[in-house]
Amino acid sequence: MDAVSTMEEILRRIISLRKNLEEDLKHISHHIQKMDEEVFNFVVSRLKKEIEIVKRYKPPVRPAIDPLVSSYLGVYSGLEFAGEYGKLMGYPSCCIESFKSVRFAIDEEHLKEAESFKGEGKFAVVITSGFIPCSLKCREAWRRCLIGVVSQREYKRIIKLEEELSRELPHYHGGYTEYYEKIVLLSPTSR
Repeated sequence: MDAVSTMEEILRRIISLRKNLEEDLKHISHHIQKMDEEVFNFVVSRLKKEIEIVKRYKPPVRPAIDPLVSSYLGVYSGLEFAGEYGKLMGYPSCCIESFKSVRFAIDEEHLKEAESFKGEGKFAVVITSGFIPCSLKCREAWRRCLIGVVSQREYKRIIKLEEELSRELPHYHGGYTEYYEKIVLLSPTSR
């Protein structure tokens, strides 16, 4: 799996949900099916634009889905359906369950785990913004391009990707000003 293919899968699922009710995504299916055609087309076009931009950068970790798209999908207002939204976004079930147990942010346990990633050429742990892993070492989250360790060169490309996404897909969601959570592994003096 790569970052782009995981995003394309989300887009395919959204388009499929417009036509077909999925039992494991019943709430989201109904929400998408009730969307005005113009709104639905807007959501799809913004997600396609994001994927187009991400293809140029080929990041090792996928960025958060455009906050405006997520808003229209009801992601931020549907916490009682966290399991459904987690499935739609491709999150591993272990991470969904961890989130549902009221683990809403990168916490001290995650920061302790980050210490184990320090090493030659490793600059930062990067996580898809909005995704809270059960562990930074969750193999399934790594496989799905939701977590990764990057070099300083890759980190700079991720920053440029975020800048382009912000410029090309402006939004007003204050909680998601970045598309990635970043835990820098090097001390400021060793950069």
